[in-house]
Amino acid sequence: MTGDPILRTVARFAVPLTVWVSIVIFMQGHNMPGGGFIAGVMAGAAGAMYLLAFGPAKPARYRWWKVSVCGLLISVMTGTVPFLMGRPYMQHAIWHFDLPVIGLYELPTATFFDLGVYLIVLGTLMTIFVELAQEGC
Repeated sequence: MTGDPILRTVARFAVPLTVWVSIVIFMQGHNMPGGGFIAGVMAGAAGAMYLLAFGPAKPARYRWWKVSVCGLLISVMTGTVPFLMGRPYMQHAIWHFDLPVIGLYELPTATFFDLGVYLIVLGTLMTIFVELAQEGC
């Protein structure tokens, strides 16, 4: 199935589109349904589609478990930093920015926690998918 020209053609358009949808779902996660987990699953689905279309050679060059570890560190630090500053564990703050084109933008620290979850899910799924693809499953 890896060499199928129809799958390769569809994947060239569908993989970037799926990653873009994943980012949109991630960014709207605090105001609407979405967030780090489902966005990470969407990005993992894009990775699975890439593996099916083009094979595991290119994705296997990366150590996807390191992406999971980075995500875990980000999520843990999001909760630990307020605690080390004398605040309750996992207490979140919101920063407000007035950007020239966008206008008022809010950046909650929960976004960093969701980024960690996103990276954990993406790294774990890609590790599993690459291992399965290399074994020929």
